[in-house]
Amino acid sequence: MGRSLAMTAALAALAVSAPHRLGAQALPAASELVAKHLTAIGGAEAFKSITSLRQSGVMEMPSMGLQAQAENYAAAPNKMSMKASIPGIGEIVSGTNGDVAWQVNPMQGPRLLEEKELVDAREAADFYGNMLLAADRFSKMETVGVVSFAGEQAYQVKFTRKGSGRESTQYFSVASGLLIGSEATQESAMGSTTMVTVLGDYKDFAGRKFPTRSEAMVGPSKIVLKISEVSVNDVPDTAFAVPDAVKTLIKK
Repeated sequence: MGRSLAMTAALAALAVSAPHRLGAQALPAASELVAKHLTAIGGAEAFKSITSLRQSGVMEMPSMGLQAQAENYAAAPNKMSMKASIPGIGEIVSGTNGDVAWQVNPMQGPRLLEEKELVDAREAADFYGNMLLAADRFSKMETVGVVSFAGEQAYQVKFTRKGSGRESTQYFSVASGLLIGSEATQESAMGSTTMVTVLGDYKDFAGRKFPTRSEAMVGPSKIVLKISEVSVNDVPDTAFAVPDAVKTLIKK
């Protein structure tokens, strides 16, 4: 009798714990998911050969009825800039040359980014760190589960940046292996907000696949970016020049 009770208790404990253990064992490592994504978009070596990147397309803010031509530039190791021309409002630019980071828009004027905003901008400009999701940029990469994201099953992976400790969550499609979205806290002039981004419509440009559609939810606002052109290794360094309106703000 005693042995029967002990056996029952042991089986009950196994029944409770086994699904969790098997579930955990079934999850692929974050590094495996990153590698699968890189293979799906053309291979890590193909992306390591890129030293600069230019994307152009249309940016939309449906809730405000706004549409703008947009251009994004990025270059190794840590430069980026963005320009959008909104009819009736004017030109919005932002960027970093790896040292200072800035924003200029008709509503707020020119300003230098500081503290957390500056840290975010520098991390966003980490060319190979972001393009390759390089493991040496993170203190922790952990697959935490399978969830429904943007209408499909996705592996949910948490990343923690070295240095800043900034956390983000990336979503990799179970079916295709492609990175299909992310979630992170975004710093801005109005404070911290959660930004959820959905990536899709991967298309081939010179043997490498890039997402040509992104939908970013920043608080209640949706920003849609539709990319029509992607070119590599043809971005002049002048694309990352500090705007004249910002130069006057830099302390000597």
